[in-house]
Amino acid sequence: MKSSDLNLPNRKLACLLCLCLQAFTIGGARSQPQAANKLPDGALPAKMTEADKEAQRTLQEIARETIDSTGSMFVDPEQIFVKPPLLTALITIDQRYSPYGLDAAGESRIGLADAFKIALANNLDIKIANTNVDAQRWQYYGALGGFLPNIVNSLTYQGLKGNYVSPAGLVIPISNSYITMNSGYQWYLYKGGSILHTALLNKDNYKAAQSLSKATTNDTLMEVGKQYYELVLRDALLQIKMKTVDVAKASVVVNQDQFDNGVVTQLDVLQSKYELSKDRQDLIAEQVKRREAAVNLARSLNVDSGVDLTLKDRRITKVRLVDKSLLPADLLRVAVSNRPELKRYEYLRLAALESIKVAKASLLPTLAATGAVIGSGSNATSINNSSSSSSQQTSLSSSGMSAGSVSTASALPLGAPSNPNAPKHFTTKSLFTVGLDLQWNIGGMALTEVAQVETARANARRVKLEFNRELNKVYQQVRDALLSSMSAEKLIEETTDAVIYAREGLRVCQVRVQEGVGTTLDLVIAQRNYTAALTSKANAIIDFNLSQLKLLYAMGRLSLDNATTRVPIKD
Repeated sequence: MKSSDLNLPNRKLACLLCLCLQAFTIGGARSQPQAANKLPDGALPAKMTEADKEAQRTLQEIARETIDSTGSMFVDPEQIFVKPPLLTALITIDQRYSPYGLDAAGESRIGLADAFKIALANNLDIKIANTNVDAQRWQYYGALGGFLPNIVNSLTYQGLKGNYVSPAGLVIPISNSYITMNSGYQWYLYKGGSILHTALLNKDNYKAAQSLSKATTNDTLMEVGKQYYELVLRDALLQIKMKTVDVAKASVVVNQDQFDNGVVTQLDVLQSKYELSKDRQDLIAEQVKRREAAVNLARSLNVDSGVDLTLKDRRITKVRLVDKSLLPADLLRVAVSNRPELKRYEYLRLAALESIKVAKASLLPTLAATGAVIGSGSNATSINNSSSSSSQQTSLSSSGMSAGSVSTASALPLGAPSNPNAPKHFTTKSLFTVGLDLQWNIGGMALTEVAQVETARANARRVKLEFNRELNKVYQQVRDALLSSMSAEKLIEETTDAVIYAREGLRVCQVRVQEGVGTTLDLVIAQRNYTAALTSKANAIIDFNLSQLKLLYAMGRLSLDNATTRVPIKD
């Protein structure tokens, strides 16, 4: 029977009789009652009535419910069973919404493995990092194009009109159109090493981007793990807070009944009401925090935050993910070999060294193989085969004037056809070229190039220092996670003892109240101590599981399989 099942007059009478019996039948224990708690004259019953006994049973039922409802959270010292809360036990914050889901339009059940799978598929940080990997990969492929020849194509069409003064001192009138077509290649055989080292630089940047993507994935899984266990903790604390409010309500009823019968002062009633108000505030805050934990998890998973995430597996067990036999030196060795942040900085260091070589390449000569097919066309008079053996004549003007003919190597390059009146047609001819192009250009007395080399060297030193800083950070994370795991495991043992002691203390307090040698205040204090021990116990188990995730993360071995395995990893 609950205290609410008693009507107000009966509760008053029951509490009055109960406290009178406590105050005056145990003279050996309390010979001089204080004036503040002194009963009015004539209020002492001759013996315990049925109402008196009913009040005692009500107090016992409250304590028993506290033990049964909160104690059932722990299946054994290393397991928590987080029961779904009763909606009637929660405080309605807004009449339009459920007191559990608050602003949510629905709910979706989720486990740790589900959260990791959704994060790997949907998380925006992971997608952004993967996009950066794609960009770096194509940039690397583009750098490989430097090993291939360059294809050169051009087309020029000009209308020529005017006079040309030849080196021989002749003025040649020109009125004609002219077209030039060029198709060829330029293949750098040596470019100071910039082609090779640029490709290697982009390759290292590509691998650094892959390592960054892996690091981002690890960061995301770690954050999702934290938020999932935060949701578990908030669900567990919500149950404890609900029972604390029930205890506070019972305390208010008992103190009010005692005050009405002159057993306690109004200060006691106000104090109990203050405690109830404070516990209700804590319960409201816990309801909001649980919902906030669900929203934070939904944001990391990139799913609809309007759907409340609830626990699929409500049995939370202590899980060891890293073998206990591994020493700190072993953990650090694994971390150095596997942490993607360290691999990223190593690739960035290699890329910085390649950038020095690329900067030096501008101080060295370049050698390129070239080849082309040059086509030209213009209105010209065809030359017959017999005349072409002795001279090649091309009309440049409409009047047929010329500057001579090409008959020997020393002849003038221009001439007139043997028949000035021959018809002119648009004629094209081809010219083939093949060669080597060697250049060595140093601008600004090489000051610009030397400055670029020194800049690249400074960047290489900076990356090396960043690697050392990241290495120190990894060392710290490994040791912090190890210490946290050791501490949480020991706390599980200690909080288990605390729960046992607090539960036994509550049981003893029940017996004392039943026998008339204990007070209601003692019972309330014992109940609060028990709920505090339960809170510490829940924190210890969840902290241990979270510290194991942190240790996996610090070692660079955090993944879906490793985080959900039941066999601790050893390397």
